[in-house]
Amino acid sequence: MRISVTSTLLASLAVARTPYWAPVDPPRPQYSVSVSYNPATSRLEGTETIRFRNTSSRPIGQIALQWFGDVLRPRVNGVLLQQTTDKVFDLTRDLPPGESLELNIEFGAAWKVNDSAVASFLSPRIWWGFGSVADYDVKINVPPGYAIAATGRLDPKTNTWRAGAARAFGLFVGKDYETADADAGDTRIRAVFPPAARPCAELLLKTAVDVINFYRREFGFYPHTSLSIIPGMDNPAGGYPVSTAMVVIHGQKRLAERPEAFWRWITAHEIGHQYWGEHVLAEGSSSLSWLMIGLGIHADREFRRARGITTVGALEANYVNGVKQGFDTTMDITDEQENAIKWDFNNVVIHGKSAAMLNALESVLGPPAFKQLYLRCLKDYAGRRLPWRDFQRAAETVAGEDLEWFFDQWVRSSQNLSYQIAGQECSPAQSSFNCVVRVERKGSMRMPVTVSARFEDGSEQRAVTSRFADVDALRFVSNSPLKEVILDPALAMAIPPAAPERELVSKVRDLPYTGNGDAALILLRQARELKLDDPPTWRKIGLLLYDSRYYREALDVFAQVERSDANSRFPALVWQGHILDLLGRRPEAIDRYEAALKAYGGGSWQHSQYNLTINKEWVQERLKTPFERR
Repeated sequence: MRISVTSTLLASLAVARTPYWAPVDPPRPQYSVSVSYNPATSRLEGTETIRFRNTSSRPIGQIALQWFGDVLRPRVNGVLLQQTTDKVFDLTRDLPPGESLELNIEFGAAWKVNDSAVASFLSPRIWWGFGSVADYDVKINVPPGYAIAATGRLDPKTNTWRAGAARAFGLFVGKDYETADADAGDTRIRAVFPPAARPCAELLLKTAVDVINFYRREFGFYPHTSLSIIPGMDNPAGGYPVSTAMVVIHGQKRLAERPEAFWRWITAHEIGHQYWGEHVLAEGSSSLSWLMIGLGIHADREFRRARGITTVGALEANYVNGVKQGFDTTMDITDEQENAIKWDFNNVVIHGKSAAMLNALESVLGPPAFKQLYLRCLKDYAGRRLPWRDFQRAAETVAGEDLEWFFDQWVRSSQNLSYQIAGQECSPAQSSFNCVVRVERKGSMRMPVTVSARFEDGSEQRAVTSRFADVDALRFVSNSPLKEVILDPALAMAIPPAAPERELVSKVRDLPYTGNGDAALILLRQARELKLDDPPTWRKIGLLLYDSRYYREALDVFAQVERSDANSRFPALVWQGHILDLLGRRPEAIDRYEAALKAYGGGSWQHSQYNLTINKEWVQERLKTPFERR
């Protein structure tokens, strides 16, 4: 019996696998894929071969495969791999360091294409729990009448889409869609669109060529040999990166609802993700993070500046509004903490504060050093993850100084940046003028701030405050009197509301949009007593009053919003027109609608509680027929 037990134990040990683990720098696989879409069965099916070498220092005995479908059959040398847990499969034997492996996989998924469909990855892929890159050769078969766009560049001789160092290989299929192609150097750009969206698609294609050529000059390279631009939802509300070398631009059928500057900016913005998120990878399982978003926004900021685009893209304003509403804008939080947040963390922090933080870092380092940092990270982290702590260390290397004070305030706290000119004087002294400018810290954050002193003879001098001073006196000697003093305009400065204002903003934010007019009347009085300076809160109070038919009070509120917030002038004027129509004051309503059209800068405003979309076409219709409440 003892011999039998020992033999059984040895046999068991002989087939034991090294438990699943994820290398810090995973192997870079090669995928060879053949996939077909069958509209009769609404299925995506195919086969693939995955080859990789264990470049780590430990054996690999198990792998995880990520796939959204219902068929997944991986084999090694014809042997079907056994699945142990969700996504994890035993290899037939441990793969020692330095040795290679070939996986052969059959796969399938339900994938219904009504008029179009998109997959962020079209075949099973090895998954380590975070982003990594691979090389792809993919053959895609779809029936006649279907247009496709994919990650990679199509080789027409072999009908193979090829992509190198891709985080994910995406696929778009559209029935009765059209395509248009263009080249930006060695990068092939494809736009796929419904016929009605051709004018917008052509603008996006032309812009993408301009953007990629600009980025290539600015950063020295473009990371991919292709870019696909595909349509998204109907509303022209921006876009997102689907996968490597594939981006969505929403609302292409509604070109006229946004100015041309918007379409050019959003194209540059989404292409920026191809550097940050697809070329340099985000920390964690998502392709994006606040750091990747911010670095991408910095890229499109450079494009906007070079092309004179000034009316769109300043996402830092979202962060400033968030500070004014008293939100906790700490960036370094867990997924669990983020999921518990009820306000728009994505726009306020992930987009808005990330851009503001990088602008502030550029101000501290100086533009040349910041660009050196930017280019170094693009080179050193190609195909790798860039955590924010690594970014901090890279910044410190470039600066030659410790920057914990900067990152601790911006990333790990909700402190706010706010400085103001506290006083200025200029007195003649022989053949010159001695000028003193006092700068006072009003916010909780401490940072050196660049101050520009401009003089009447057209000259300008700059000085930097001490980050330790609550009030700093900067001295300038000039040949003429002081004309104006300007704090660095790139810095997003804001003061959070005092405790009573914060409490009021919170109360208004938590109220449902319908059935709360009586509560809104009370909050209206409190807002006026506090002289609240928060346009989003005033806008909601106006809508709450309208909902309960407190029309005259709502009219006053929307008139105040119109005067105090340029960004809200269009919807505020439209709502004044609505209320004036309901009050039977048609000539005044028409006056407001005409003013709204003059103020229109693009976009639309959704009010789902009334199934209402306010845009240019809506206002034009209101000039013909009065607004009626349903």
